[in-house]
Amino acid sequence: MKASLQSRVLALVGAGVFLAVAALAALSRSTLLSLHREVEHDHERLAASLARDVSRAVGDDLRLLAGTASADPYALPAALRDVRRFSRVASAAFAVDAAGRVVACEPAFECAALDDEAVLGAARDALAQQRPIVGSPRPHRGGRGRALAVMPFRMTEGTLPAAAGITLDPLDRRLSELLRATDIAPTLRVSLLDGAGAVMSGAAGEDAAQVAYVVDAPVAGTPWRLRLADTGPDPLEPITAFRRRSLWLAPTLAAFAMVLGWGIARSVRRPLTTLTGAAERIAGGDLSRPIDAERALDGGDEVARLALALERMRQELQESIGEIEATNRELELRVEARTRELAAANARLEERERLRQTLLRQVISAQEDERKRIARELHDETSQTLAALGIGVDLALAACDEPPAGTARRRLADVRALVKRMHGELHRMIVNLRPSVLDDLGLAAAIRWFADRQLASAGIAVRCEVNELDERLPPEVETATFRAVQEALVNVSRHASADSVLVQGTLSKGRLVIEIEDDGVGFDQAAVVRSAESLRGVGLLGMRERIEILGGTITIDSAPGSGTRVLFSVPVPAVPAPPPAGSQP
Repeated sequence: MKASLQSRVLALVGAGVFLAVAALAALSRSTLLSLHREVEHDHERLAASLARDVSRAVGDDLRLLAGTASADPYALPAALRDVRRFSRVASAAFAVDAAGRVVACEPAFECAALDDEAVLGAARDALAQQRPIVGSPRPHRGGRGRALAVMPFRMTEGTLPAAAGITLDPLDRRLSELLRATDIAPTLRVSLLDGAGAVMSGAAGEDAAQVAYVVDAPVAGTPWRLRLADTGPDPLEPITAFRRRSLWLAPTLAAFAMVLGWGIARSVRRPLTTLTGAAERIAGGDLSRPIDAERALDGGDEVARLALALERMRQELQESIGEIEATNRELELRVEARTRELAAANARLEERERLRQTLLRQVISAQEDERKRIARELHDETSQTLAALGIGVDLALAACDEPPAGTARRRLADVRALVKRMHGELHRMIVNLRPSVLDDLGLAAAIRWFADRQLASAGIAVRCEVNELDERLPPEVETATFRAVQEALVNVSRHASADSVLVQGTLSKGRLVIEIEDDGVGFDQAAVVRSAESLRGVGLLGMRERIEILGGTITIDSAPGSGTRVLFSVPVPAVPAPPPAGSQP
């Protein structure tokens, strides 16, 4: 279902405002998130810096212990006091022997707080691994625990101590000052966690509801972690507040945009409705009613120009349709006149074609009648005369048996031979002019007879399959078809140089079809052009004319070296039944 103009305007305005608000919200949220990531990175860098300070302080104190490695048993307490005095985070310094027993400790009261088991374990690990060992504090004897850091020494025979260590009091002022970060931001809280995650020193755990987020950083060389907690406002709170405001801001703006779009669409829709109705009337063919310009002009200048243009189009279209209708009426009169002229011309052409066909049939019939007459005259007069001449010459020869008449006899014998040859040629001419077998036995017998006479006598194998043509056909069809076949067979004997020829004939559904095919040399049909001087192509033209007079077609298929195939197709009109015997003509 297509939406109306008002719906589309409302949809476009609402979508535009929504997309603008969404883009602004996405940009604002992206900016706030970027600021939050920067703040978080700053806290991570601060926590890592504080963790490095703690690791560096512990390392500095362990390096001070390296000076106690060469101290003799009597100078060892003084060396430990120097370590205690100049250390950064150590609350006490002690030395242990190879068995892990504390042999010296400064200040002395700290030794009572030491966990012998922890000292022994740390000393053994440091001596076994030959690297400093830093452990987490463990409560001892009901008091608070101390963290231990033990450094092994390379021992020589008879030297003491085997290792030295320091203790770190989680409540020591120096460690607390090292972990203080309120100078950077008053909302930051720093604490030092042991390996189990318990707070060793620094700020105690804050209420989870008051902590915005927490950053941990490992203290290198120790199992401790430094935790930096921000108890200030949540950096994501502006984003959350902006999202809550967006939930009502976007629909409010969209609703305002929809109202504005509805007003715009309504101001445009009214004149366009008038123009749409006028356009539909014009499209329906109603050009008589003018456009309501007053209502259309309410839409503004653009709509007014559209209304005026549509009105001009209606007037011009109405005038054009009138001109076209007048032109169509004139053209129809001219077409009717031309149609009558063409019908008369076609009638004249058809009459001329009928006259031409009738004339051609009469010409062929007259030609055949003339041939019959000539054949009869040659048979009745010339042939009889020649026969009588031959008899007279025979009698003369019989009377000339005396020796003095030998010369005359020879001459008469020559005359007799000449007369015999003339008689044979005359008989051949008579047969060719009008073979009696065509009149007596029909087309099939005439084709077999001429094929044997023309081809078999010349040594060409011929096969005639014309058994379906034994029934008699109209005389003009038999005569014209026989002459065409005769011309084709003569061309085969004279030009084809063929070894075998096949003649086939069928009569089916009122149509006579005869096909003549040879295996001779063939010819190029395009090269066979009729010439008045050489009579080239006259035979093919004669065949075509005879078949086309009967309303038939002739097809010649030949190429050099591929033999020749000639196909005749002639319509056969129905032969009227002969009158019954004894009826009056």
